[in-house]
Amino acid sequence: MNASVGTKTQKKQSSLLPPVIPESGRRVEQALLSLENACLYILDIGFVTDRRDTEARYWQQRFKNIATPVSLALAECKGPRSFHYHYRHREDDESVLHPVQPPPLDMLAQVCKESLRQCRSELVGIQDEAVLDARNMLESALTGFLVRYRDYSKEAV
Repeated sequence: MNASVGTKTQKKQSSLLPPVIPESGRRVEQALLSLENACLYILDIGFVTDRRDTEARYWQQRFKNIATPVSLALAECKGPRSFHYHYRHREDDESVLHPVQPPPLDMLAQVCKESLRQCRSELVGIQDEAVLDARNMLESALTGFLVRYRDYSKEAV
């Protein structure tokens, strides 16, 4: 049997017609990228440089509690929806009614609204400049996404 790596046939795409993405869709994608960058900074990189700095570690944990739901909702937007049947124990069990879930982008907007509310109410009294910068970055990313999403949803209707 003759087989070689990388010989899968590829479909040709027309170079005459680029994919048409409306301007509001591009703005939503850019807002998603900035939101993803803010979540990555807070969850992975962090702003604590000294392990003995208990105040910065306290604020970093508060930030993580706010950014984690946003990160999970972003993952649902990007990939396949992974929480469809997490409570279903048997395939043949018809007694469980499966709720209709909202589209991932709508769910992300709801999560961002709640995270922005938490950010404005729970992140008060910060003294450190690095922590203040992280708060401003997260707030601006959340606000930017919500504004662009609102414009995009109005245009789609």
